[in-house]
Amino acid sequence: MTAAPTGRPVVTLLQAVSVTTTGVLPAFLLGALAVQIRDDLNLGPALMGIAAATLFAVSGIFARPLGCVVQRLGAGRGMAISAGLAVLALAGAGAAPSFPILVAALFIGGMANSMAQPAANLGISRSIGDKRLGLAFGIKQSAIPAASILGGLAVPTIGLVLGWRYAFFCGAVVAAALAVWALARGQGATGPAKASGHPEDRGTPRAGLVVLTLAGGLAAAAATSLGVFLVDSSVQAGISPSAAGLLFAGAALLGLLIRVFLGALMDRMPTRSPYILIANLLVAGVFGYLLLSVGSHPLIVIGSLLAFGAGWTWTGLLHFAVVRDNRLAAASATGAVQTGLSLGSAVGPLLFGFLVSATSYSTAWVVAGMVALAAAITFRIGRRLIRKSRGMPVFTLRRKTVSPTSTLKSTSPKETR
Repeated sequence: MTAAPTGRPVVTLLQAVSVTTTGVLPAFLLGALAVQIRDDLNLGPALMGIAAATLFAVSGIFARPLGCVVQRLGAGRGMAISAGLAVLALAGAGAAPSFPILVAALFIGGMANSMAQPAANLGISRSIGDKRLGLAFGIKQSAIPAASILGGLAVPTIGLVLGWRYAFFCGAVVAAALAVWALARGQGATGPAKASGHPEDRGTPRAGLVVLTLAGGLAAAAATSLGVFLVDSSVQAGISPSAAGLLFAGAALLGLLIRVFLGALMDRMPTRSPYILIANLLVAGVFGYLLLSVGSHPLIVIGSLLAFGAGWTWTGLLHFAVVRDNRLAAASATGAVQTGLSLGSAVGPLLFGFLVSATSYSTAWVVAGMVALAAAITFRIGRRLIRKSRGMPVFTLRRKTVSPTSTLKSTSPKETR
């Protein structure tokens, strides 16, 4: 049965993409402009990892409680508050005279991101019907590579022309415009959820949700390290800062397009498990990390495209899968999963930075690939737990001959989720 969409879906989706982008923009501007920031503030890879980890650690700590707050306030207010916090974070980072001030600004950015994801997910859940839910989340999660693209393009267009601080100031202006837009629109269709549930809102079993949170954390640890350190790693390998920024933007653009495609694919294949697809994408991404570890310029290009195009295109599928089973409580349910994603995004760059300082980028990329592989295995375990808790077979077997009744059972969306 299809959920009845409310309000203006296109406008809600645009706001969801915008607020998700501004929520993570400080971290990816930090990564893309790492060379300039390091020179100006005299920071090493370890301190850059700490700075990036701050935003995601704060986001992970507050994701669940602020997700519950958004569930009560409504998506519209949640988006406005998130955008307002992003203004403070971006402006503060741009004006930071030292490392402690930069970290303080990213702390505020973590608060913005912790509200952005649940607010955007709740808005989509309340406004988009089941038949376009996958596409909606594919577009919404394109905000992450969109932030990466903006960060990559900021290097040659702003960072190398006006200075890295102006890139953050421009982001603050965009976030301020989004906050005004969200306030002007008001609650609308993105207000608090009604008391009645969706007919297919089965919820995600607690054990399965915990394992999915762990899997998402591992996958995010590897992927976010890619976003934070790819430019600096490429420059260390001999690629010019301008070319490294463009490579970053190009790989992120590929990831953006694939996220949208995968979301649309899920709408066309409602009986297929998104968790299996996530695991397969992560395995493919492992090869991208291994190519990055070689250090050869052509292999860095190929590895970047593969790591972004496969190893970092799964987030929309994860949000889609959780929201599909938790339409009424989308903000609180995805707030729980976002805890793992954000904490993984915090720990990943932090440990990656220390590992680079102690060894090399080559070693760090190999370790990132192994973490992505562990995430793929954990996602498969999570799917098995969910199916087992619902009394469904762990493995789905194709039947050569089936009766009409069994055909109806085998094509039910509940069979392979």
